[in-house]
Amino acid sequence: MLIKSAKGNTLKKLGKSALKQNDPGSAIIFLEAYVKDHAQDAQAKALLGTSYMEIRDYERAQHMFLQAYNTDKLKAPEALYYHALMMKSNGQYDSARINFQRFKKEYKGEEKKLKKLASREIVFCDSVVRIIGSEFKIVIQHLDSSVNKVNTEDDVIVFTSLRTEKEEYIIEDDTAGGIKRKLYFAARVGNEWEFISEYAANLNHPDYNTGNACFSPDRQRIYFTRCKLNYLEKMVCAIYVSQKEGDGWSEPVKLPKEVNSPKYTSTMPAVTLDPVKGNDVIYFVSDRKEGRGGLDIWYTVYDKKNKKYKAPKNAGSKVNTSQDEISPFFDNETRTLYFSSDGLGGLGGFDIFRTKGDGKKWTGSENIGQPINTGADDIFYTISTNRGEGFFVSNRKGGNALKNKTCCDDIYFYKHSEYIRLTLAGNISELLDKSSVVSNATIELYIIDKKTKEKFLVKTMTSDSLGNYKTQVDAGQDYFLVVKKDDFLGTSEDVSTIGITNSQEINKDLQLIKKPKEPIHIPNILYEFDKSNIMEASKISLDTTVLRLMENNPELIVEIQSHTDNKGSDAYNMKLSQKRAESVVSYLIKKGIDAKRLKAQGYGESNPIVPNEHPDGSDNPDGRARNRRTDFKIIGVVDAEIINDSGVE
Repeated sequence: MLIKSAKGNTLKKLGKSALKQNDPGSAIIFLEAYVKDHAQDAQAKALLGTSYMEIRDYERAQHMFLQAYNTDKLKAPEALYYHALMMKSNGQYDSARINFQRFKKEYKGEEKKLKKLASREIVFCDSVVRIIGSEFKIVIQHLDSSVNKVNTEDDVIVFTSLRTEKEEYIIEDDTAGGIKRKLYFAARVGNEWEFISEYAANLNHPDYNTGNACFSPDRQRIYFTRCKLNYLEKMVCAIYVSQKEGDGWSEPVKLPKEVNSPKYTSTMPAVTLDPVKGNDVIYFVSDRKEGRGGLDIWYTVYDKKNKKYKAPKNAGSKVNTSQDEISPFFDNETRTLYFSSDGLGGLGGFDIFRTKGDGKKWTGSENIGQPINTGADDIFYTISTNRGEGFFVSNRKGGNALKNKTCCDDIYFYKHSEYIRLTLAGNISELLDKSSVVSNATIELYIIDKKTKEKFLVKTMTSDSLGNYKTQVDAGQDYFLVVKKDDFLGTSEDVSTIGITNSQEINKDLQLIKKPKEPIHIPNILYEFDKSNIMEASKISLDTTVLRLMENNPELIVEIQSHTDNKGSDAYNMKLSQKRAESVVSYLIKKGIDAKRLKAQGYGESNPIVPNEHPDGSDNPDGRARNRRTDFKIIGVVDAEIINDSGVE
């Protein structure tokens, strides 16, 4: 149909229909022609604004939504909200806040949730000052390829592209007229990145859009997606895996239906290893109905022992919102999940966030700030193996524009100009003989949540034959080290990199002591005279001795032993010592130690370690003081635990 010969109402209907069919490019053609001759139709202008927003033409969308609202605010009341939203994407945060407030005050329409969203956006606009203030010294370089996702393999980047000689606008869920997205790769030549060719041709398929490639930490597996329109004309993706075979990859295998439900999309995989069992953990994006709304980040675990993928679980409320969360990337070195969200607040569109943890257990998500994040969509953040650089994808101004300045996703390379490289290293030895090193000791590195102080396991290492260990850590983070080995008492140490501003090696040597068979004296445990209450000064001693030992050795069962001197009757001293032992046990339980791991036992005056009197029968005050003591003795073990498991189930 020729647009010039079409009637007004027909153009409007065609525009509406195209928008419903996820074809904003066609909707724009019809609606622009209609609005030209029907300037008073506020609803049509709002539809045209929506079409511009769909193709991420933020400037024209902002202008058209305002026109729609000013033309007739009663017929297009929602246009003010979207006008403010586009102002935010265009970096006009103060004006956006004013318009969100105005919308919240004036709106009387049926879309009730828009008022809640406006309230949320006001808070987000207020937080922009903090995000802008977090700008880091990063150099960004635009690479000349239009992509969906990039991933690294040493000095090679693997990316998805729709490579065509034609300059044509392609929407995300379109089949591109028979042209399919494929995996390609580029290589670093000097300081530049140059396109090479198609990557692993057997991974690409002529009937599917192929993309979202990611490598397992050992580089022996590649996970990626194949996407195709289903019977409802919805683009649905499924995740595949291929094994390394020499210089190539095996024939791809589709993950089972537990992961790839035919009713929902499963896409954008990111892979890491469970730090406890060493299984592959695959994070991915899906719109399955059990989510929190829109697209959520989920995960599945490959049980290598049983060769089975476990049922996917949602990554939880610290990651997912009622909006969309996409493009996860897991930094295995620091147990950090990077992802993009348009529901957590930020500079506009999708911003990149990070959180530390695993599975469903995460620290609070934080915006990584400028200059990586902008008012546009910033997605697919990755970190290269050298840690100081990486890639992300954005439709920010300055890219390869086709229809408008912000239409298209391009790869950007970033490099920290002042990257702080920190290495944590040390030696494990025996406490009583530091020349005797402890090889094959297990070293667990935890991060500490800045707000909740909860500990999250980051990495498990083993000391070498000389007792040495070494690992990379991040700046600005509190850590907790736990060292343990069979037949030794475990130990722990706090490590902080907060305030460190230059690259360095942090040395942290730790000593272990062999598990004693005899009772161990707890120093400075004092009680009020003739009473069982622990004095405040004694609590410090308990915290730094038996409490810490039991936290570091969660398998130990301990008997708390209380002793008296021989003043008073045997029965009285036995009763007093029992109460004192119980008082210590109660304190330790209040501090979080499981009651099943504690036993209180009073021994009265029955086990003196020195005489209470001198040989001539006179009183021995020093001896009595030593006999009035509290000891602990290891009497058994329970099944070993980890302070905080990985959160991966």
